[in-house]
Amino acid sequence: MIYRFDHAVVPVRDLDQALALWRDRLGFDACYGGKHSGAGTHNGIVRFGTDYIELISVLDRDAVLTRRNPNTDALVTLLDRAEGGMLGFVLATDDIDAEAERFRQLGLKDAFGPFPLERLRPDGKLLKWRLLSPRRGSWGTPWTTLIHWEVPDAERLTWEEPGFHPNGAERITNLAIAIGDLEQGVHFYERELGLAPIGLGKVPELGARRASYLVGHTQIDLLAPVTAGPIASAIAAGDEKPWQVTIAVRDLEAARRHLAEREVPHGPSPGTPGGILIDPAAALGARLVLVQSS
Repeated sequence: MIYRFDHAVVPVRDLDQALALWRDRLGFDACYGGKHSGAGTHNGIVRFGTDYIELISVLDRDAVLTRRNPNTDALVTLLDRAEGGMLGFVLATDDIDAEAERFRQLGLKDAFGPFPLERLRPDGKLLKWRLLSPRRGSWGTPWTTLIHWEVPDAERLTWEEPGFHPNGAERITNLAIAIGDLEQGVHFYERELGLAPIGLGKVPELGARRASYLVGHTQIDLLAPVTAGPIASAIAAGDEKPWQVTIAVRDLEAARRHLAEREVPHGPSPGTPGGILIDPAAALGARLVLVQSS
């Protein structure tokens, strides 16, 4: 079964530059994660617990394009037109083969996987996992991918310990997805993934309707436009994909001071009462919102 949110995928052109920016200006403990074996990519990790943000970048463009993986193809396409942004997200399952069988029984002909991947960490340890997508490609779309780690969570967290974040970040509370057709999204997340809905309503500040799902301690929000607003603008720009990550911090006012001292532009977050929106231009295109931890 799908039991928790695993990670959000944030593309960056220059990984070293991005790690330095996330550490020195935004206040996250961002560490180099290593190289993806044979994939032509490498990454950085901003870890909170089992949940984290992956900063991913192209290391060998020819290797990426030769491999013809729809997700890394989407990575190249996005980075060809922008410095970064939002790209995808991954949910964890404890039985990926059972999920694959369920997708077959549902007749999902575009389901892709499970297939193995691995990442060689700087300390020489090799992390291995398998991925499964109900759609052949999920990055750059409103859909998601499932992951099953070969190393149990508790042991993996001894390899990659949660960081101490100077801005007080503790966990990912919400991931919002811009989607053009809310009913299509509901069908995917409820019928195909089997998630139980926890709410359906409107977000007037965003000009959107919202359908919500809880996966572990992270809420997934589908946002579809009903009037002019930021979601309608995202859809019009072709950005029907993950739109915003919300992160709980220990002390919101301390986080605000941290950003102000480093002259990081920020302000109120529409649709997130009390939230602080870091100017996406200051986060290499990623839309990050900080909220008070409860």
